[in-house]
Amino acid sequence: MFAGCEAGRKQASYFPQASEYTAQAAMMIYGTDPDRALTMIDSARIVGNIDEYFADFLRAKVYANSIEDPRPDAAIALCLQLLQHDSTQAVTASRADNRDEVLQLMMDAYRRKKDDEQWLKYAIERVQLIQTWGQETEALRSEADIALVLTHLGREEEGMAKLDGVIKALEAGSPSVDRMDASIVALKRKISILEEQGRFAEIIPLAQRIQKKIEDYQRRPSAYAEDSYRLPPIPEDRARYCAFCQAQAWGYMARAYARETPLRIAEVEKYVTLFEQTDYGRTYGGRKMIIPGWKALGRWDEVLSVEDEMVARMEADTLNPDYAVILKDRAEEASARGEHAEALAWMSRSSALEQALHRQLQASEAQKYAARYHADEQQKKIQEVETRSARKTLVIWIIAVVVAVLAVLEFYLVRRRKNGQEKNGAEPQSPADPQLFQHIDHEIREQRLYAKESLQRQDILDYFKISRRNLSDLLATYAEGKSFTNYINDIRMQEAETLLRENPEMSLTEVAETVGFSPATMRNQFKNRYGLTPREYRTQQKQS
Repeated sequence: MFAGCEAGRKQASYFPQASEYTAQAAMMIYGTDPDRALTMIDSARIVGNIDEYFADFLRAKVYANSIEDPRPDAAIALCLQLLQHDSTQAVTASRADNRDEVLQLMMDAYRRKKDDEQWLKYAIERVQLIQTWGQETEALRSEADIALVLTHLGREEEGMAKLDGVIKALEAGSPSVDRMDASIVALKRKISILEEQGRFAEIIPLAQRIQKKIEDYQRRPSAYAEDSYRLPPIPEDRARYCAFCQAQAWGYMARAYARETPLRIAEVEKYVTLFEQTDYGRTYGGRKMIIPGWKALGRWDEVLSVEDEMVARMEADTLNPDYAVILKDRAEEASARGEHAEALAWMSRSSALEQALHRQLQASEAQKYAARYHADEQQKKIQEVETRSARKTLVIWIIAVVVAVLAVLEFYLVRRRKNGQEKNGAEPQSPADPQLFQHIDHEIREQRLYAKESLQRQDILDYFKISRRNLSDLLATYAEGKSFTNYINDIRMQEAETLLRENPEMSLTEVAETVGFSPATMRNQFKNRYGLTPREYRTQQKQS
């Protein structure tokens, strides 16, 4: 973003030519096939195409942004290491680029964890970094996200004031593509806040401003400085971007008019009609967006159709606010049909779910505060250690020298022993010991090590005190050459199949958590292995 770029056009800062193909190939599939992407990264590291820093960066990206199997805690652990690396100490433009990329991954990971406070911490650091290196528009774009999070943390006035300042700054000065896009993003953030606060009348002029920006750009594109790496350069794709923003503006207006009091039905119908004629209006996300407009128009068939699809995508995971809204909508639809008993039943379910969500929120808040307290305590201990260490610099240097000498000596002895074995024609101690593999396999199953969702290869290496090479040889010999991830997932699938068959009282979510899967991952793995989803498999078992 900073090094050798024109008006903020981002360049890849840490993609050496030798590793560019590996990085691009892994990043093309990491969202939907994270295990394969990780295998590609490991292979590239082993053969020396990429160094350890870049390998860890790519792994963190897989963990933070995978659609199928996100592992935010693993991503955060790697990013914390990367932020201490020499390559991210922002003393040059290229190193500032590296740090910016790692900070973005930290923000992605904390967004996955829904930890607004930690997300805010790293977002602020990123804005300060960007401002230091002169990227004003990109900094303002991030400030808009910070403003949104401030409102979620209960600091509504501060967040809204910051957002208004961002919008004002972005709309000042000469027009450019990047400033237009960042301005539209900031306006969307403000619309999101106003919707949460129920201030629907204020949304309409903001949506109209988005519409006018797009219309002005389409009318005179040559007047806009071309400085954006975020918008697609191909004219057809740029046209689709404009159409998408236009559709969203109509959708915002339809939603706002539908919720205003008194209801302005003609305006609702006008913007719903315009929205439905767009490509975005026919997508799943677009149809979800326009639900309030359909409700205002009494078009319950469309509402229930989309909400049925939402429920299907949830599978059994219906402990969420979206499902509570769906239950309320069904109560309203039943009431509109005159089925008051049915409406009361739906509303009772919605009320019970909202109470359960409230209890869950309280529990999660307590856990969050406990974790934050623990982190503060850990930080205090670290500071105490650092203070003592500062007074013992000489001792540390002596220890470091001794450790280095011992490491060299150990390497020399291992090398010498290996050379002696090769000269004598003897095989080195075989890691592919069947009894060792049986012991590891038994312990993983018996101690339920597989049930830890964030289980990593290093956890197993530490547990059994074996090397990565030993484990790879054991899996290659006795586990049909499977990767570590596939080996663990096979055990999880075996356990999941048993639980589904023998414990019908367990929900699919409970089964998934018991064996170390997320519900979505278990569904995909089960479908690939057995040709059935867990729900279909359980139904088949009941019928047989």
